[in-house]
Amino acid sequence: MSVAGSRLTGGGSTSRYTRPANASTLARTGPANWLPVRATLFRSSGHSASESAEPRVGRLSGACPYDVWVQTWDAITARRNVRDFADRPIAADDLDRILEAGRRSPSSQNWQPWDFVLVTDRAQLAELSQVFAGAYHVAQSAATIAIVGPAADNPYRRAQFDLGQAAMSMALAAADLGIGSCHAGVADMALAQRVLGLPSDRDWAILLSLGYPADRPLAPVRNPRRRPFDEVVHRGRWGGGR
Repeated sequence: MSVAGSRLTGGGSTSRYTRPANASTLARTGPANWLPVRATLFRSSGHSASESAEPRVGRLSGACPYDVWVQTWDAITARRNVRDFADRPIAADDLDRILEAGRRSPSSQNWQPWDFVLVTDRAQLAELSQVFAGAYHVAQSAATIAIVGPAADNPYRRAQFDLGQAAMSMALAAADLGIGSCHAGVADMALAQRVLGLPSDRDWAILLSLGYPADRPLAPVRNPRRRPFDEVVHRGRWGGGR
């Protein structure tokens, strides 16, 4: 999610930050010592990179040896569930980048319990959308990734957590490219196995549909429909620090 590769909209430009001459000074003084430099994000709509508006705020890690900083927060705040997709394909390189984000995801003891099946064929997507009532958006997607679980989980069901991490990594990588996504479960696993050609011992999966939003481009959401911060966060003990 580097500045050079990000295609989030919502202004067209962002701020990047250059490393102070003395990195230890940054650790002591924090954001006051950040040095802003204007940089422009590519737009998912294909507009020129020179079309800029108000800059967004980026962050930098004092340990990072580079002069261009990832815009992770932009991707986090812009990601939303998209179920209505534009009739527009996703470039193969972008799909590979999203899949690579999944491959790099963390997992318990690095066991990497996933396999990814990428589907782009329109007829296959329509059939795959039938595996669950809530997966209807798969039919209209430009691509859908089936995140397939291992042949056997452990008693703690740790693979469920790890596949969720892979799904979120790919959703954020997609958001950084201006590509929307939405997750869905699988109720009819027999149908999923047939459509995806899965081995018989692979008996669970989750889906991540992908495509450019039909309603409006992705941009940081100022007021997401989420529970209030102070209601969700407990400090030290339940109900503490409120």
